[in-house]
Amino acid sequence: MEISRKTFLRRLALGTVGATAGAPLLGALSAFGQNPVPPAASQPQPEIIDGEKVMRAVPVTKAEASEGGARFVNSGPGFGRRIAFTFDDGPHPKNTPVVLNILKERGIYATFFMIGGNVALHPEVAKMVSDAGHEVGNHSMTHPQLSRLPEEKVVWEIQRTQDLITAAIGHAPVWFRPPYGAFRHDQGAIAAARGLGVMFWSVDPRDWAEPGVQKVTDAILNGTRPGSVVLTHDIHKPTVEALPGILDGLIARGFEFTTVSGFLGTPYGGPPGTVPPGVIPATGPAEPNAPGTPPPAVRTLPATPATSPAAPTSPA
Repeated sequence: MEISRKTFLRRLALGTVGATAGAPLLGALSAFGQNPVPPAASQPQPEIIDGEKVMRAVPVTKAEASEGGARFVNSGPGFGRRIAFTFDDGPHPKNTPVVLNILKERGIYATFFMIGGNVALHPEVAKMVSDAGHEVGNHSMTHPQLSRLPEEKVVWEIQRTQDLITAAIGHAPVWFRPPYGAFRHDQGAIAAARGLGVMFWSVDPRDWAEPGVQKVTDAILNGTRPGSVVLTHDIHKPTVEALPGILDGLIARGFEFTTVSGFLGTPYGGPPGTVPPGVIPATGPAEPNAPGTPPPAVRTLPATPATSPAAPTSPA
């Protein structure tokens, strides 16, 4: 049975989706205080998603591209015909392997921004993605609006996901995509201290709303330009169904595909984990549970999430 993304994310946060193996990581979002933190100079833009007001990030300006010590990016170099195709909210036990086969058939490499909670539930799928040569990025632990959370909870969301991805694939991500794009520029130092650049996107087909295969296809084919970073969600079955036509259409238009790091390299030069000058590197793993959250009760849960769990909002 299909469920909405909003329902899926709420269940993920409350620990009512997935197997017992994921229990230690859940319950975080419901426990997070949603007290807004004073906004940065760049005001987020409100948008109604799934009936909920989401504070979306504003476009990255040149002045803000390195604010807080972090590197903020929403597109790649405009020369040539290269683009970066990205997938958010996985790994999904059924959809992600299908996506990998579609990409393999076309010799395409992509970037998968993964939710820590889903990595904990399906580490073997995360490893499958990495082993196939694709890039794995950090997409937070429970998919909250980070721009509204206090610092210690933002730190946990990012660091806990780094820990889980590293354990699953053997190395840490170097790019981070904030859920909904909701990440204040003054929070950038939290990402930078972990060697993470902040990656947004430039083409958003809003596939999370499941508008239909043709609308998603048209939005991507009409909106993609050299240097585009295309946002999609591999947890939605209609997106997976649209993918062959989308990729074939982009290939016919002469586009070439690369990962985010293939576009931009590591965020701060040097090997993965390098932090920008003046930023103190973060040390130590995160606790399994969010700050102020009691350990969840052990429970018996289904082995796999509901069919085609709904993904976070368009910004991933």
